[in-house]
Amino acid sequence: MLRKSSRLQSTGYYNSTDEPVISYKETLYRVFKRRRFHFRNGEELHLEHDLEYDICTSDAEPGFGSTKRKTFLLILLLFSFGLLFSLAIFTSIPSVIMTNIFTTSTKEARKQLEELQSELARLKEKFDFLVPVADRLPNFALESLGARIIYDKTSESYPPDKPLLQIFGFTLSCPNQRPGISPRILLEGRAPMLPGQCWAFGGSQGQVSIELAQYITISHVSLGHIPQMLSPDLTVSSAPRTFSVFGNQHTEDPVIYLGTFQYDPNGGPLQTFKIAQSNISVVKYVTLRIHDNWGNSQYSCIYSFRVHGKLAWHEH
Repeated sequence: MLRKSSRLQSTGYYNSTDEPVISYKETLYRVFKRRRFHFRNGEELHLEHDLEYDICTSDAEPGFGSTKRKTFLLILLLFSFGLLFSLAIFTSIPSVIMTNIFTTSTKEARKQLEELQSELARLKEKFDFLVPVADRLPNFALESLGARIIYDKTSESYPPDKPLLQIFGFTLSCPNQRPGISPRILLEGRAPMLPGQCWAFGGSQGQVSIELAQYITISHVSLGHIPQMLSPDLTVSSAPRTFSVFGNQHTEDPVIYLGTFQYDPNGGPLQTFKIAQSNISVVKYVTLRIHDNWGNSQYSCIYSFRVHGKLAWHEH
């Protein structure tokens, strides 16, 4: 026998024969109520489920299943939106940020590098002024090493070392006449260069020829003159301007052209010039030929001339 619900019985759900009265025009929903535990005589445990049939009209609100579907769709939509947003966050935006950071860092690094290069150039100029390149290269035009002047290929010193007066066969010279300084002073490697301690020759054109201490593969030459601030007349008009360098292995050999250079009166006192790669040769004799100076028509002065390179094997 079916168990009847007391609530449905009070509402007239059952007929006289205790059978449920069901209308097919109504919609039946099954609702599970809470579980109830009944104890009989303190021994037996019975678990009962009350089934209730609620009658709902056709215009009733949607049930639990429809709400669940909407909730699921809403959650799915939110999840999809969150996923797309996360992808945007972790792909596009960081890449833009990193690109900006990298670009900014590159610009700052480039700016710092340019500043360091400028500072390095300034320090190099100061260092080259205090310690010229010529002082960091071996000099093979030193008398102390065995170099010597070839006088028959060298211009006459200024003023000329000649007597001014001859009387009855006697040679007299003017007591105030200053004898010319020998070109050997160029082989002494003097440092620092002081006013008047130079070799001078008359006019603006002249040359000096030197036999080096060893056979070398020539790489550089250095030419020196005092700066304007140390000059007694505050000019460097007697300084060489354009000059050429020649060399050979033996005095009877034809000379080899090594290069033409220009001395800068506004540069350092001792300036070094590099021989072009195509002109580098093994030499034992070097000739310095001055083509002009910076304006002095009476004489030209050379305070220092150095020849640099590496020792070279040579068969005599």
